This record gives sequence, structure tokens and C-alpha cells, in this order.
Amino acid sequence: MDTATQPAYGLVIDGRQRPASDGTVIELRSPATGEPIGSVADATEADLAAAVASAEAAFAHWSALTPWERQTIIGKATAHARTKADEIGYLMAREQGKPLAQSIGEIGGSCDTIDYYAAEGVRLEGYTNPTEKADLRSTVLYQPVGVCGLITPWNYPVSLLSWKLGPALAAGCTVIVKPTTVTPLSPTAFCLALLEGGIPAGVISVLTGSGRRLGEALVRHPGIKKIGMTGSTATGKRILEAAAPQLKKVTLELGGHCPAVVRADADPDLAAKVIAYKGFRNCGQSCSSVNRVYAHRAIHDALVGKLKAIAEGLTLGDGLSDPKVDLGPMATADGPATCRRHIEDALAKGATLVTGGSAPSGDVYAKGNYFLPTILTDCTQDMIVMREETFGPVVAFAAFEADEEAVALANDSTYGLVAYLFTRDHAATVRMSEALEAGTVCVNHGAVNTNYGPYAGWKESGYGLELSRRAIQEYLKIKHVKVQLA
Repeated sequence: MDTATQPAYGLVIDGRQRPASDGTVIELRSPATGEPIGSVADATEADLAAAVASAEAAFAHWSALTPWERQTIIGKATAHARTKADEIGYLMAREQGKPLAQSIGEIGGSCDTIDYYAAEGVRLEGYTNPTEKADLRSTVLYQPVGVCGLITPWNYPVSLLSWKLGPALAAGCTVIVKPTTVTPLSPTAFCLALLEGGIPAGVISVLTGSGRRLGEALVRHPGIKKIGMTGSTATGKRILEAAAPQLKKVTLELGGHCPAVVRADADPDLAAKVIAYKGFRNCGQSCSSVNRVYAHRAIHDALVGKLKAIAEGLTLGDGLSDPKVDLGPMATADGPATCRRHIEDALAKGATLVTGGSAPSGDVYAKGNYFLPTILTDCTQDMIVMREETFGPVVAFAAFEADEEAVALANDSTYGLVAYLFTRDHAATVRMSEALEAGTVCVNHGAVNTNYGPYAGWKESGYGLELSRRAIQEYLKIKHVKVQLA
């Protein structure tokens, strides 16, 4: 792809791109250089109305297809999208900052997720009930909820879209996708590829615009029957408030602030490797990132030393010009600012800076949103870094003596998305994984998200669930049909 190209995407309505009704656009800039990289249309409420009308018309046809017919269409569409992985991945690396190889890999993984749900759609089963009389028949069936609004974030702009798009399409719903204005290019290109691959016009629409204007209008629109959103807890609460008057179905995947508990008997090399991967990959910009580590005193110093060695060996740079770098820039200028604020607060309250703590030096980094992988020790629960999600490459350590203390510290949070546990003791694995207050617990690994496993946030980390075969139920209505025979 020509690196000088600056794509200008319109809104995707009824299978075609079009400008915003008032002609306005949103200009985008590279997180690596600050230079212009493209633009997207800035949708109005009139554009939303047009998209909803198109989605409602398409729903009549799409929902009437059999699950097998939808699976065939979806499979052809994802096969076509796979051929566009390099192109879409390039757009993602350019707008989001993650290295090109990771961006391209995200496209293939997203297609896998959509294919998984297309296969699950054909396995949806209703059932019949025994009745109190011989001339009665009782049947339970599932039907698609209708037009869905899918609101997606910037950290994994196509992957987290696929978590919603897959079950929605398989269930027979039509969708209006609203990507964040930070990374709108790659999800728009991905949706266009699916449409080019055979998804009927109107089944997928894409509207780009601000959350305050377009996002709230989308949630409140009476034609939108269900909202699926990944984002901050504060935004999720606003969405629930906006959806409440119409009692819409809502699925929210929200903040994490995830703890890792490392017992004395853990493999320190494995623990350091996994914590580095989950703490620093994508510059810590993940809801499932390891934010805080509670390490037993007997292993604490050795673990910190091993993690320090990994952190200082990671390479930073523009993942487009150097595809071998480990970390690119953070997606927005707010990212490094939040990291600095959390680190300064921790240091003022007695924490120790082990490594990192600032942007890297050098002219090559001066215009980008770069931040070094950072490790803090001697952290306490009153520090911001131990209470709020940094959403950056900052890992904070505290030491513990007893398992019960570690679990209590890990659970001392308003969040409950993912918890990590490192131990070789089976009894401790069972006892502590059951006690940790999180929708997902990973023991001795960091492979959090799998299509077959439910991803549910406890406490203020979510509402409903994503992933697994159960997620398709979020896009269905249940109906009981009871018939008296003539």
C-alpha cells in the first residue's frame, strides 16, 4: 500500500459509502508521528435515521434466512475479508499504533470469531415441554432481537467488533456499527470487505462520529433494539441510563484493572513471561491487561528482576517502518498522560520505580505517544495505580504473606473482569480461583479470550457476556408458543 495514501471513508449505508448529510468530516492523525493519515465522515442524526431504515428493511430478509443459509453467506464474506487482511491491518497499525504483524493477525482472528458464530447459529435449539393435557402443545423458540447498535473501542478495533458482529449476524440481526473516532479506518474497511464478500446491503451499516452526539442518539433511537458496547465503565453506565426508558437489551464489556497473584511455589520464569505479555503488549491498552501484581515475599524480588529484564529488552518504535518492534505508540496522547499521573501519585506515596516511568528519549519518539514499559514496587491500595485502570504499560507490585491476604487484595476493587493466578499447587488452584472475584480466572497462562469461553465482567466490569456459544443468546428473544389442538 502507498504510505502516502490518506483514505477518506464515508458512512456505509445500504451497502454503499456516502458523505455525512451535512458534509462534515473527522480528520485523523498518526499516534506515531502526529501527521494526518486520513478522514471519515461525521454522521448526523439524519444519517442515523437513514441507516436504521436500511437496517430495518434488510432485517426482514436476513432474519428470514435459515441459519444454514446465513452460515454460507457469512463464510464467503469472511473468506473475502481474509484476502484484505494486509490492507486492513495496515490501516489499523497506522491509526492505532500497534505493530503491523499484530494488526494483520487481528484481522484473521476476527474472521475466525465470526465464522465460529456462524457455525453456532445452526446449532440453536428450541425445545418442547410436556404439558398438563394431551391436547396441548408447548414449544419454546428463539428469534433475532432486531436491529443492533454495536459501539466499539480503539484498542482492538476489529477484534472487539467481531465479538459483537459474529453473534449478531448468526442470530439473524442486522447491525449499525459505530467505531470510535480514534480508530475508525480499520473497522470501516473490515465491514466493507464483508459487504464486498456477499453480506447483503443493509445488514451491516457503519456510522462514524462522536460518542456524545452519534453514540447517545444511537442508543436512544427506538429502531435500535439492542446495544453491544466495549468501553469504559463510565460510558457503560451512561449507555444503561440512555437505554433504560425503552428497556433495551444491553451488553457491556467494560474496565478491568486485573490482578495477578503469584504464590511462592509458582514458576517465576513463566509468571514473568505472562505478566510481561499481559502487562505490556499493545502498550497495556487492554481491559484484560495485568495492572497489579501481588507476589509472595519469597518470590517477589526474583519475579521483579525477571520482569525488569524482559521489559528493558522490549523494543519500541513505529510498527509500520519497523515491523519487528515489540511495542508501538499508545493510541492517544491521553495514554502517556495517564501513565505519568498514576506513576507520580505512586512515587509520592512511597512506591519505588524499578524501570521505565517516562517516554523514551530520542528524536524518533518526540512526536509520538510513546511510553516505556514501567514497573513499580512497594505499592499500596491507596495509590491510584492500584485503584484505577491505567490502560498503559505500567505494572505495579505489592508483596503478601498468606493466600487469604492475596485474595483479599485482589478482590479489593470495583472491577472484576480477569484475574491471574500462578501456582503449582492443585488445591490452591481450586481454592483461590473460586475465591477470586472475576468473570475469568487464568491459571499459569495469559490466553484470556477464546471463542469457546464466556467473557463476563463481574461488578463494574460488565453487563451480560461476550464470547462462547452463550453470547448468541444476547442477540435473541425467547418465545413460548402454547397451542390447544382443535
